[in-house]
Parts: sequence; C-alpha cells; structure tokens
Amino acid sequence: MFGFSAWRRNSNIQRLNKDAPIIIEYARQTTRPDNMREIARLTAQHLERAHKIFEPTSIGLKRAIDEYQRLHKEARRQRDNVTLSVFTLVLIYIRAEGMGEDCRPAMDAIDAFIGEWGHALSDNTEPKIKPWE
Repeated sequence: MFGFSAWRRNSNIQRLNKDAPIIIEYARQTTRPDNMREIARLTAQHLERAHKIFEPTSIGLKRAIDEYQRLHKEARRQRDNVTLSVFTLVLIYIRAEGMGEDCRPAMDAIDAFIGEWGHALSDNTEPKIKPWE
C-alpha cells in the first residue's frame, strides 16, 4: 500500500517538473510577444491572488486547485489560449507547492518565466484579457 502512494507521489513530482517547462516553451512557440506579456502578467496576478485568498494548508490547497481547475475548464471551453496557459501554469505551481521542495524545478521554471517578463509586470496598464474573479 505504501509503495503505491510513494510511486504515485514520485510520478506526480516528475510530471509537474516536466510539464512546467513544456507549457512555457509551447506558449513561446505559439503565442505573440504581446500575449506572452499577458500570460506572465496574469500568471503572477493569479498566483498572488491564490496565495492571498487560500490558506497554506491541505484544505486551502485543495480549494485553490478546485477553483483553478474550474477556471481552466472554462478557458478551454471558450478556446482562450492565453488564459488557458495562465491557469495551466497556476495549477502546476499550486500543485508543486503542495508537493514541496521536490517540485522546486517546476516552481523555478514558472518563476523564471514571470521574471523574464518582469519589466512588463511593473506597468500600470490594464491587461487586455480580464481574468475571471
């Protein structure tokens, strides 16, 4: 029984660490630079929102994941690739935080992506795409 849960945890860690750079690279290859700015900006905005609203407990983590899965599903239904990328990155980050330091590569990849667009995040202009709140 314990062997299966350890295997599942390791599998989830590997998946998260692999998925974060893949999603970022896919966005780079398929998205215009002005939309990349919006992806980074909204990702930072939603991560800040998630940390502010949801408690850093297992219940808070589950609530955050449920909320962003719902938003992700809505973005996919509307075929909105920008917000779909945003919510995918937010979900990866939140799940990686729940896994702990083993998922540091996934969190670092997303932090580096946001940092790469840090100059654009300090603008006081409104995003073109309004996030669901």
